[in-house]
Amino acid sequence: MYKFSISSIPLKLYLPLFFLLCLSGNPLFTSGWYSKALLITYTFIFAGYIIYLTHWELENKLLEGLTYIVLFIFTLVIVQKISLGYVSYPGVLSTILKIFLGALTFLYYQQNKIDFFDLYIRLLSLLAKISIPLWLINQIFFLGIQLPNSHQKSAIFYTFLKISPLKDIGRNPGMFWEPGAFAGYLILAILFIILENRQFIIGSYKKETFWISAALITTMSTTGYLILGLIIFIYALQNYKWGKIIIIPLFIIIGWWSFNELHFLKNKIESQIISAEKMTENDVSNSRFGALKMDLQYIKSQPLTGNGLSIKTRFRFHPWIKEDIGHGNGMSNFLAYWGIPFFLFWLYSLYIFAFRMSEVKSIAIFFVILMLLVLQGEQFLNYPMFLAFFILPYFNLKIDRWKHKNFFLRQIN
Repeated sequence: MYKFSISSIPLKLYLPLFFLLCLSGNPLFTSGWYSKALLITYTFIFAGYIIYLTHWELENKLLEGLTYIVLFIFTLVIVQKISLGYVSYPGVLSTILKIFLGALTFLYYQQNKIDFFDLYIRLLSLLAKISIPLWLINQIFFLGIQLPNSHQKSAIFYTFLKISPLKDIGRNPGMFWEPGAFAGYLILAILFIILENRQFIIGSYKKETFWISAALITTMSTTGYLILGLIIFIYALQNYKWGKIIIIPLFIIIGWWSFNELHFLKNKIESQIISAEKMTENDVSNSRFGALKMDLQYIKSQPLTGNGLSIKTRFRFHPWIKEDIGHGNGMSNFLAYWGIPFFLFWLYSLYIFAFRMSEVKSIAIFFVILMLLVLQGEQFLNYPMFLAFFILPYFNLKIDRWKHKNFFLRQIN
């Protein structure tokens, strides 16, 4: 039997997903002066290609979903303009384009009868394989195209970080802006494996799970380690009779040891909590807990419609902030930007997507909870990969995905 693998996929078929990921946090694509122009140009060119591919025959449900989302955003923008006096229209357009790009990419694979989620798992496994040797090289060398951040260089498939070999072990950022971001996209691949299998099992993704987990370990991400631990815990409880007897005590012991011995867990978490507790309303912080505390006053101020995307309104209680502060909490930042209802809309869309994929309510709930944990680390909701969950429920997710793979294999044989 022919084995489905990333190496067998023609380049043109996985390029759209790769570009979607590049525009979801590869600093070579997202941190330059050309980033917005690149997003607009690529999205419109890709949209033209999709129109040619589908002959304008888009599903009514998809168009209906895009209409609802755009109307929701426009309503928020109008209220923000009235209440705050200013709106960043380029920022709003960028958000809509990112959602649109996610929809176009998924539509491309649906039209080609390829399972988007299977391809994502296999592509992240490939990126994980590429990242590990480059991560080892990065312990000594600082290579690639210089990025606006002086501590970053890009080799396209990997972001080299400027580190001090004698001081610490450098962490693995993959091709993204930092290790925590790479960890989030790797965790998403593991969650897609769960949805594909409709239960907490690895199934046919043994090799992919190995490489994804290995790369996740090299990120040394606090959030990544926590979520991976929870997934392993649930997996053991559900798949082994002795899970409750052995795994629970073992999980507690390993968790306690890891928290106390790994400096990037205990020291980092404790220092951030202490710093957040000492913060006043005038203090600024980009740490996970500090950002959450700082954002609460903005969320309380505009709970329904948010504070907008402009720094002028978003940080109006801290007017001395004139540029991005490297915000450390993706959930609270999105709530501060867009308000509680829009975030609940995203959560609802996330749940519907996970339920339709897995057809199991408990799996869908676990998926949402783990995704909420993922958001505690990075600004994933600023990027098209995560914003795409707004629109995915409007696609037909009850397709026979394995049948689609078989169709694809017939095309390349």
